[in-house]
Amino acid sequence: MRTEILYVELKQGHSGPAWIGYGHFSKSGQTVYFDGKVLKKEQGIISNHFDIENGDEYWISGVKKNGTDRHWAGSGKIYIDKTVIDDYLKIIGQTTLPKNKFILADLDNVPNKKLSRTIENSKLTDEPFDNSLLYKKTPKDLSDNELKKVIEYYSDLDLTELPLKTRKGYVEKLNDLNVELETRNNNA
Repeated sequence: MRTEILYVELKQGHSGPAWIGYGHFSKSGQTVYFDGKVLKKEQGIISNHFDIENGDEYWISGVKKNGTDRHWAGSGKIYIDKTVIDDYLKIIGQTTLPKNKFILADLDNVPNKKLSRTIENSKLTDEPFDNSLLYKKTPKDLSDNELKKVIEYYSDLDLTELPLKTRKGYVEKLNDLNVELETRNNNA
């Protein structure tokens, strides 16, 4: 397992806390184990990984030699794991940490593979989405359970890669589905 000193910043709310510590990579390099978390690679608007346990978005990168590790959209002091300080100082070519930039921390440096396996295996046992539900004529043709599944499907789509006209169609479909669900809830 490859281990590297990483800069990790929580991107929920655009400017969250940040850490420097050891990250452990899976064989494929698509998963990073950091401070007890399992972070999967996935490009977001201002993130490049997400926490498989709760969906929080993170920006992860290697540390910079010039010490300007904070993401351009982030601010505040960086938590640095006490165990990486010597290696970090070698990378940035310094002998001491700037006190106004860092807060010393004790991070969990043991990869949480058990959590990863538990979550990933539970996803495999979930019932797969029935794509035929997308082709029912109107939202009224769906049962309550099917309606909720289709709303969840459309809500989870990443529309940023799609052409504007296609995005607009998905948003209109989602609005129609939500109106139908609201109507059913009001009539119940």
